[in-house]
Amino acid sequence: MKLQKLLPRPPILTSSGSDVWEFLCSHVSGLDPDHRLRLSVSRVVHGGGVPRLGSLASRVDLLDLGGEGLEPGLILCLDEVGMGQEGGRFTRASWVTWGLPRPSVNLFLAPMLARVSAGMHESDAHAIQEIVASNTFLKRKIRTDITVEDVLTPLSYRIYPDSPLGEIQQLMMRRGVAALPVVGANHELLGIITIADVLTHTLPGHESGNASARTVPVARDLMTRSVLCVSEDESLLVASRSMIARGVSMLPVVREGEIIGFLTRGTVMRAFAEAIVI
Repeated sequence: MKLQKLLPRPPILTSSGSDVWEFLCSHVSGLDPDHRLRLSVSRVVHGGGVPRLGSLASRVDLLDLGGEGLEPGLILCLDEVGMGQEGGRFTRASWVTWGLPRPSVNLFLAPMLARVSAGMHESDAHAIQEIVASNTFLKRKIRTDITVEDVLTPLSYRIYPDSPLGEIQQLMMRRGVAALPVVGANHELLGIITIADVLTHTLPGHESGNASARTVPVARDLMTRSVLCVSEDESLLVASRSMIARGVSMLPVVREGEIIGFLTRGTVMRAFAEAIVI
């Protein structure tokens, strides 16, 4: 969804106080009765909730009113100083959003607004009006129906069944990766090796139950062959639930049998965190 679809009129509100939530509660009655912001604020007020402000940048906040299932919207509230015909400087800016799923806010909208907001406290209201009205801003896209493909960590490294333990250790330590896929000649996924698998074969006291085991283990000796995978077009929510239910820290992402990346717990936590994540 392009940002211009998120901006109802007016796209910018000006206030005379620093508490954007109090300002909204006091002034949205001046908007049309069916204005999306007015309806969203009323819903939160009637529910007895108080939305939390999260910091995006210096003197710039994001107020997420929540409300998945509502039509999404986005408005910029400026705390003006010396507002006049030529515009005026502001002491604080607050982006107010509603109706967007939390992963859309945390993973896409908040980081983008943080970049847009960089240095905004040096601008006046007229300059900010121009930023919000520009095609550069309006044409930016925000994902609303998030799939695994949107957030996966692309595959950077892979190993083969005959890769020796020492090579696997060096790759993990040098590149800081917690798991490596073991692939065949056509890059089909054969198994996964995690740090836990490596430690099992390197800690003192480990003894193999196979008398004919190699002196130096290779990938096929260490890897887990039965691996839960997820497709790239799977819903992020569904894939996340599978990860938690299986108690795994990451899921390989496959496309037509070939691994293309990983979905990690860290990504899932950022996506669904109640706090705004930049």
